[in-house]
Amino acid sequence: MKKLLVISVIALSAVACKKFEGEGGRSSISGKVVIKEKLYMNGVCVDTVTYDGAGEDIYIVYGTEDDVYDDKMECSYDGSFKFDYLNPGDYTIFGYSEIFHTGPNVPNNDDDYRTAEAVTQTVKLEKKQTQDVGTITLWK
Repeated sequence: MKKLLVISVIALSAVACKKFEGEGGRSSISGKVVIKEKLYMNGVCVDTVTYDGAGEDIYIVYGTEDDVYDDKMECSYDGSFKFDYLNPGDYTIFGYSEIFHTGPNVPNNDDDYRTAEAVTQTVKLEKKQTQDVGTITLWK
């Protein structure tokens, strides 16, 4: 009986120690956000400017089963971000690009004609790993 109890406790400990995606680990994901913006004059794109995504929101989804983001942060002054203390597993990092629709029947700068599109990066983290997803380019 004592042997069965010890085996049960060991088995439960192994299951209880299984860590799922999310906070509590020693891994991290970092990257940088760059914004590209089209400049319009009279409904025509005349130029494109590129700048760091300072203050841009960046999101993280823990695992692959979630449809809703688990955490978000604002990028630093240079567009950099870092999600720390993550457990090993699968993650999705994303930000939103704005798509500006133009045409003869679309008024210039009308917010009703802008749509958002997620720009995603997927990451598989191991124990004590720092993964850089590189640059995520968002259009505004």
